[in-house]
Amino acid sequence: RAALALPLAAGPAIRGVLLVVRGGRAFTEEEVTVAASLAVHVGVALEAVARYERLARQSARKLRETETLLAVTRALSSTLDLQTLLRHFLRRVAQAVGADSVGAYMLEPNGEWLRPLQGYRLPPDLLSELQQIKLSIRRHPFYAEGAAAKRPVFSADGGSDERIPLEVRTRLPHRSQLFVPIVAKDRVIGGLVAVWWRRPRTFSESELDLIEAVATQAGVALEHARLFEENRRQLTELAVLHELSRAVTGQLDRAALIEAIHTQVAKVFDARNMVIALRDEATDDVEVVLRVVDGRRDTTPPLRYPDFGVGLMSVVLRTGRPVRTASYAEECARHGVAPVPAFASLRYWLAVPMIAGEAVLGLVSLGSVNRPFTAADERLLGNVAQLAALALRSARLYAERMRAHQELEAAQEQLVRTEKLRALGEMASGVAHDFNNLLAAILGRAQLLLRRTEDPRQREWLQIIEQSARDGAATVRRLQEFTRVRRDRPLLPVDLNAVIADALKITESRWRDEPRARGVEVEVQTTLGDIPAVAGDDAELREALTNLILNAVDAMPAGGRLTITTAAREEGVEVAVSDTGAGMADEVKKRIFEPFFTTKGTRGTGLGLSMTYGIVSRHGGRIEVESEEGRGSTFRVLLPRGAPLAAPAPAGQPA
Repeated sequence: RAALALPLAAGPAIRGVLLVVRGGRAFTEEEVTVAASLAVHVGVALEAVARYERLARQSARKLRETETLLAVTRALSSTLDLQTLLRHFLRRVAQAVGADSVGAYMLEPNGEWLRPLQGYRLPPDLLSELQQIKLSIRRHPFYAEGAAAKRPVFSADGGSDERIPLEVRTRLPHRSQLFVPIVAKDRVIGGLVAVWWRRPRTFSESELDLIEAVATQAGVALEHARLFEENRRQLTELAVLHELSRAVTGQLDRAALIEAIHTQVAKVFDARNMVIALRDEATDDVEVVLRVVDGRRDTTPPLRYPDFGVGLMSVVLRTGRPVRTASYAEECARHGVAPVPAFASLRYWLAVPMIAGEAVLGLVSLGSVNRPFTAADERLLGNVAQLAALALRSARLYAERMRAHQELEAAQEQLVRTEKLRALGEMASGVAHDFNNLLAAILGRAQLLLRRTEDPRQREWLQIIEQSARDGAATVRRLQEFTRVRRDRPLLPVDLNAVIADALKITESRWRDEPRARGVEVEVQTTLGDIPAVAGDDAELREALTNLILNAVDAMPAGGRLTITTAAREEGVEVAVSDTGAGMADEVKKRIFEPFFTTKGTRGTGLGLSMTYGIVSRHGGRIEVESEEGRGSTFRVLLPRGAPLAAPAPAGQPA
């Protein structure tokens, strides 16, 4: 029948009600006072419990936040490798906020666009879309808001939030999104994007504070990692430039230089798609000296292009400026050039010119499917190209000097040889004149005496005198023929194939019969082409080819193969006489056309090749020799074209 209700209060706050009900008499004043005192104590106790629970919850939340920060700190301090650091960081963030997917973006040097760098738990079917989308901290309000305030921003309904770019909402439909700017040294260097694809997500201020603290730690760690990466890259660049400098210093072989450039570039770049091209300064033609496609060297034609080459190659070589692009096809279209088929599928492309002085010697280009090239890449590759250009210019100048020296040396040798032959010819002419007078008197008197003498004994002696005089006359004629400058007969059209057939018949005993008698075999092969006539003296040319054939046979005492070929060239007709004999040393090659020089000992006179050289020179041609010890020799005779033959004679073939 009686009830007593007392408030459980602690100060102005009411924590509850103390209700006492009994079936007897009413409550006395004393009982009410005692109950009120008890209610006050209970109220204070309840307030204490509430405060404890509130503090416990706050402590638990702070503990979780501290644990999260500690875990992130450990992850961020565990490495200075940027990719590894990002991977650990994204995993911790995804666990802390319960996100479906998390991605890290880095701010490009232009200060506007956030480029995707790495992701965690990204849907495979959306991976290509995520890699292509870039976010602007100026044009896109959602990200601009977070970057300007340097505070996290979130959207519980990302599908209809107009602050988020339409492209992102269309291509990547999602429910909620969180954007956290990554700040280092009071500037935005990147951003963190967390996405919930199908379920909504909201954030309290304390959660946003936690995420901001995490992002601040990430900014410091990423800045340290970036500086470490930059220092490591600079050290790598210096090491590459040093190694390349060492590799090319004193190296004058072009092929070795190209190989050194390729090796050093591959240490710091993705060189699976690479081209090194050199320009011909005289014609502006471009020679591709190295082409690597998908990691394999490609030597399929064409390797030479006219007029500054093709594609973006021509742009770099004409302007002398580097080209760096994120879309190879679009860059080709912008410059109005056709893309090179081998690299048409590439997205990223970088090419730098190789410049020495004011001249563009060539270029080095790199291509990639998924890795963009940065300004640092362009700077490093430019330094490599500059060093390579200096080395290639040195190699080119050395080759030109060596070629000029060899030409001068050859001209000097020819001049000395010609002077020797001229002096020998003058001496032979003087001797022949005096001998002719003496032999004429001897021969005339001997013939007169033969007509008047009947004595057999005396006639025999006179016939010996006559024969000796005739032999002496023949010797004089040979001296007169040697290096003869004035000719008694005009040059006529000569069929060299027929001359070769005649020379083979004349020397048949030397290349067939004599070797067989010794039990060895000399094989003769002829490849006589369809050649025009040459202007010459068939007897002299026959003698010259006979000398070359005999010289080749003498070089193969143990047998071998003698090969004679003829072919039409732009300058005239070429005859090549090759053997598989012992070959010659360089010292011997330099002297083989000198008069009286021989390696045959008493078997040779040393005049055969000298006479051949004189005959070829009188015909306005030239003779060259290629030989290597142990690998035989090849004599090449090049004679100018003559008038067409009235009736070409068929080329003879040895039996």
